[in-house]
Amino acid sequence: MITMLFSGNRLLGILLSVVACVLCTVGPSLCAQEPKPLAPHYLFAWAGDRAHQAKDFLAVIDAGPSSASYGHFLTALATDQTTMLVHHTECSMPSSGMLFANDHEAGRTFIFDLRDPLHPRLAASFADMAGYMHPHSYLRLPNGHVLVSFQRSHASMSSGMVGQTGGLVEIDDSGRLIRSVSNADPVFPDAWLTPYSLVPLPEIDRVVSTNSSMNPAEGIFRGVTYQVWRLSDLKLLSTNYLDVGENRYAQISPEEPRLAPDGSVLVQARLRTRTDHRHRF
Repeated sequence: MITMLFSGNRLLGILLSVVACVLCTVGPSLCAQEPKPLAPHYLFAWAGDRAHQAKDFLAVIDAGPSSASYGHFLTALATDQTTMLVHHTECSMPSSGMLFANDHEAGRTFIFDLRDPLHPRLAASFADMAGYMHPHSYLRLPNGHVLVSFQRSHASMSSGMVGQTGGLVEIDDSGRLIRSVSNADPVFPDAWLTPYSLVPLPEIDRVVSTNSSMNPAEGIFRGVTYQVWRLSDLKLLSTNYLDVGENRYAQISPEEPRLAPDGSVLVQARLRTRTDHRHRF
């Protein structure tokens, strides 16, 4: 007789407590093995209070289709931030289990430790950093750090400049500043360069970011550019206008850039008369 021991899979730091012992007889044919139990799946929902009275919170929902509690709320973790505008998180769950999320109008970012999904923990939070404020989007770099777009800089806000600028800031999972850089461009001295989102292209040592203001009082016509950076040292290489559509407003408010399968970058503009912009770098 041969005893075969199988242990559960590990997901985000959770070790299943299911252990299966299978007994089979040694013979001319291989013995059938019982399937391993499926690892649990979770959905993390970043939410707030529409009445702006209660706190921002992260909810954990059972996302395992075969689970008896599929779709059910499991637990939640509240922050100390009264809801102003719950906005972006990272677009996909990082392998480290440390998830960045923000309340944009509050200008705060929270780092959640989700390695134990049923016991989420707030690992850190930050607001202004390296002279920049109002963080917007978070993209993971190959080294595991997070590159964050900040819409504003203290320098441009206090200088009386016509154009407003922000910057890009690289941060590690603990919230520690690694490096930062302004997106001000002397070729565009009067432009409103308010970083919205970004996409890294590590294979060609580039980052592409878009400029679109989150402040409705500034008007949607303020954002019409994207910028190209060198990833290795975050050097700004160029600021560029997007293509203008047939009725002259297809380039307004460029927001989310995404990498296409062919290596080009798709940029979604808020107002457009044709398909999203496609640029190859």
